[in-house]
Amino acid sequence: MTIPSRGLVWGLLASLAAADATAQPAAPPDSIPSRIAAIFAPYARTNAPGCAVGAFRSGAVLYSGGFGMADVAHHLPLTDTTAMSVASLSKQFTAFTVLLLEAQGKLALDDDVRRYVPELPVFGPPITIRNLLNHTSGLRDTWNLFDMAGWRITDEETASDMLWLIRRQRALNHLPGAEFRYNSTGFFLLSLLAERVSGGPFQRLVSERVFGPLGMTRSVIKADMDQVVDGLATGYWGHDPALLLVARPPFSWTGASGVVTTVRDLARWDANYYRPTVGTVALRDAMAAPGRLTDGTAIGHGLGQYLGRYRGRRMLSHAGSDLGYRSEFIRFPEDSLTVTVLCNAFDISPTPLALRVADLYLAGGDSVAAVAETPDGSPAIAPKTLAGLYWHAATGNAYTFYFENDQLLLDGGGEGKFPLAPLGGNSYRLTAAPRRYVLTFRQGPGARLAVEENIEGSPPRTFERVPEAARSGSPLLSLAGTYYSPELEVTWTFVVGGRKLALQRHRMQPDSLDHLFGNVFLSRHGFLLEFSPGRNGRAAAVDVSTERVRRLRFTRRP
Repeated sequence: MTIPSRGLVWGLLASLAAADATAQPAAPPDSIPSRIAAIFAPYARTNAPGCAVGAFRSGAVLYSGGFGMADVAHHLPLTDTTAMSVASLSKQFTAFTVLLLEAQGKLALDDDVRRYVPELPVFGPPITIRNLLNHTSGLRDTWNLFDMAGWRITDEETASDMLWLIRRQRALNHLPGAEFRYNSTGFFLLSLLAERVSGGPFQRLVSERVFGPLGMTRSVIKADMDQVVDGLATGYWGHDPALLLVARPPFSWTGASGVVTTVRDLARWDANYYRPTVGTVALRDAMAAPGRLTDGTAIGHGLGQYLGRYRGRRMLSHAGSDLGYRSEFIRFPEDSLTVTVLCNAFDISPTPLALRVADLYLAGGDSVAAVAETPDGSPAIAPKTLAGLYWHAATGNAYTFYFENDQLLLDGGGEGKFPLAPLGGNSYRLTAAPRRYVLTFRQGPGARLAVEENIEGSPPRTFERVPEAARSGSPLLSLAGTYYSPELEVTWTFVVGGRKLALQRHRMQPDSLDHLFGNVFLSRHGFLLEFSPGRNGRAAAVDVSTERVRRLRFTRRP
């Protein structure tokens, strides 16, 4: 089995998986356990990892169980009391803890983060605690930066490493409050400032203020990758019995990840939403209020959770993805229904599984995938003419579309090609995404094509089609050379071989680059690289972008 690169692991499409989007009537209660068993049947094996699942009504357990093994080598089955890492689902607990500190008067959400973490560079307008909570800070994501700086995906990352990367950031992806751009850097900073205002370790703070009072006796914050956790399931890269490899999250820091919990404990967390014994109704509602950009635009994210709709219902959710573990926690407040799925294999996608379980309890309503866009009167564009490369110059991001077997497909890089469902009005929905992900094509002057990206939680962005005539670029030898990033203190070397440009980095396998157009290339790590011209016909610099890092510059060395 090939271990994925960090760039693809946390790329835009890394967590997408096809879901059954057809609306169904709620199942009779007596048939639900057997239907859930059928959904998880592919994982109900004694020689492979799998998933634990829970469905709750106002915190009361409607269903809970496990499918597959918590530890294959020792023949230990998964149950609803098996502890598992929930990865970025931890952000809900971090946000909740910060709001508890706000209620105590220890901090204010509109405080400048540098008041508590003076190590954060001055970027101009202050970054507030609220910016961190709703992903509008503009900070570059440290997971992508670790990859760029030469960390292997399995290398330990400590809090000191995190601060080293944060202190050295030279620029933001965008001004604070100007855009929504998901990143985990901010939630590490939240845990750090929580420690500083409370006077103790974050893991102790959460245990004493949240887990303990709620009776979440099997829940802890794993603050060190080597920390022993009672009953923790082993994490695996995949679930094929013939190809099992153990995977272990390398994080020795908290805030963005680190929570280890069980399905049964998450029922107690869910019960507190409906009958708060820790926190208040006002605190709960603050987490579910849409964030706003500085121009007043509402975003589909609150404080530590996504805000969306499914089958016509309001949906509060957050997923998680760490090495060896995947999680999903979806709440439908008006139905008092919550579904959670925790898996101990990195290649199992819990979101579509959770939605299929939710379908068994939800009556009526249209699937989010079936809601058509309102045509804007634009003439229809033949789908086969939409194939091609589309570029967003400001961010250095790109889309590639294909037309195969009479269907428009989106290139997901190392994740494969994803089908797009037509909605009318030249709009298509990415059905692999659990939330609204619509792409609308438009034709401008001179038949120039563009596509508008409309993702739930983010303001729209428009990508321009790259004409075939612009596909050629500079001779590869003019791009070859050594480039240095003072921000990361790392050197990258580009060489030419076999008519392709390749990236060579210390401790990494050579990375053959795909030419997109002009001087823009794509690496298997998910890096988009754009070379800038210099003197003597040689490139002077290369800007590197991912979905969470925008245009980090490497300058050519003599």
